[in-house]
Amino acid sequence: MNPKALTFDYFGTLVDVDRGGTAGMAEVLRRLSVETGESAFDVYLDWDIRNVRLYRGQAYARYRDVAQQALAACLDARWPGARKGHAIDALTDTFLAHLVEASPAHADAEPFLDWAAARYPLMPITNMDSDLWRRTRLTHYFEHVTTAEMAQAYKPSQAIFALALDRLALDAADVLHCSLASWADIDGAKPLGMAVAWINRGADTLGTWQPRPDFEFDTLSPVRDVLESLPFTATGEAI
Repeated sequence: MNPKALTFDYFGTLVDVDRGGTAGMAEVLRRLSVETGESAFDVYLDWDIRNVRLYRGQAYARYRDVAQQALAACLDARWPGARKGHAIDALTDTFLAHLVEASPAHADAEPFLDWAAARYPLMPITNMDSDLWRRTRLTHYFEHVTTAEMAQAYKPSQAIFALALDRLALDAADVLHCSLASWADIDGAKPLGMAVAWINRGADTLGTWQPRPDFEFDTLSPVRDVLESLPFTATGEAI
């Protein structure tokens, strides 16, 4: 392996999307005056599961529209009638604003990106609308991004990974993909021939039938060690 570019899952791998999503759900519940013994995180997790099931189980629709459908279903299942008098599109805007803008970088993300940006082209491959991604915190590290909106497909579809490779003008074997989400990124990238570093922040377990990543770490930091141990630079020049 001698990668000429690095690609990333963005939400979860580089930023703590659970924190942003939890803050967004807490604000939605506040606006609805919902009193509950459940944590905002648990409600956010319910939304997240519904959201992923929806975009994986139907023809492509914008992330914002899928998120809105999942939010309405989540709220109606838990608190029927609670959103009466509240526009669901406004609630969705509130929720997504927190999810994309208030998700902080993981502690290891910026040090790694500072190092990598001087050596490799970097590109996120994200299941997100393009305008929402542009509102996130780490966009200044990336000249280019490949979104589900651009590909009209969500990970693990190979369509989004193939588009990213086309935009990088590189073969799959020349790219190392770093990701937290095994089902979306290992399952999508490996069949194309991309090397994958699984950033397993939550000590998750792979399914029996899933392909295995080339590397598994609990943070991004060891990826730097792997890349620094290679005998060639990203441009293929001898060190």
